[in-house]
Amino acid sequence: MSAGAQPGWPVGIHTYSYIWTLSARDTLGHLADQGYRLVELLVNRPHLWPEELDAGERRAVAKLLSDRGLRVEVLNPPSLDLNLVSPSPQMRAMTRAHYRGVIELAADWGVPWVLVVPGKTHPLLPAPSELVWGWFEEAVTELDRLAEDRGLGILLENIPMAFLPTADGLMQAIDRLGNDRLGICYDAANATFVGESPGAGLRRAAPRVKVVHLSDTGLAKWDHACIGTGVVKFDEVAAAMRETGLQVPTMLEIISPDGDRDIRRSHAAIAGLGWEAVPNGA
Repeated sequence: MSAGAQPGWPVGIHTYSYIWTLSARDTLGHLADQGYRLVELLVNRPHLWPEELDAGERRAVAKLLSDRGLRVEVLNPPSLDLNLVSPSPQMRAMTRAHYRGVIELAADWGVPWVLVVPGKTHPLLPAPSELVWGWFEEAVTELDRLAEDRGLGILLENIPMAFLPTADGLMQAIDRLGNDRLGICYDAANATFVGESPGAGLRRAAPRVKVVHLSDTGLAKWDHACIGTGVVKFDEVAAAMRETGLQVPTMLEIISPDGDRDIRRSHAAIAGLGWEAVPNGA
């Protein structure tokens, strides 16, 4: 941004880089020390696992959020072990049960969004589309009803291995569900990896986008690397956000063994394109 310009789009930090080294509570304090106040928490054991959080730990995190002026924007259960459209009814039930626990935790901490991955189908011989859609609709309807009761919302994300990997697929699915409450978390690296222009995808999804994920990737290997190390066109993302008037949080979803360094580098790289500056504490 030029001198005297208005602050740019808000930037928060996704905690992916810290899931094996720090608890969620310690990560929140660590990021606050660096000057960040907006966070997306990955729900991954041992980093954060709702089933293992007792009332005391939940209160301790809530107090930390209040004391340090932190806001958790999204709780994000990854899709590695979960599948809302599994052919197995037991797997679908277990996945929905876990998401219910995440929604309850989000309500405890005043988190406005829970991210839901649409689910995975068999890569060689997927189940018939009418079955997959039925399982998806059943799950999303149940989870959104609970979220609404708890005062929060559901985000769907474009994930390469999910059965709705593009912006157009997500928009068509939401239209088919007929649910105006559902939002989209749009991931520019995921879009790039599946061959979607992140600028075009963001324009398509803009009416539903509530959060943007930024990281870098190549085309041969799916990644969420330091910005500037891959092929994602971040200038396209910035242009699409300006053109559509999007004013939503951007989460740096950097996965790195040196998260502190690569988050700082990534933030500095996008600050010049219209996002807010790296905080002084960082």
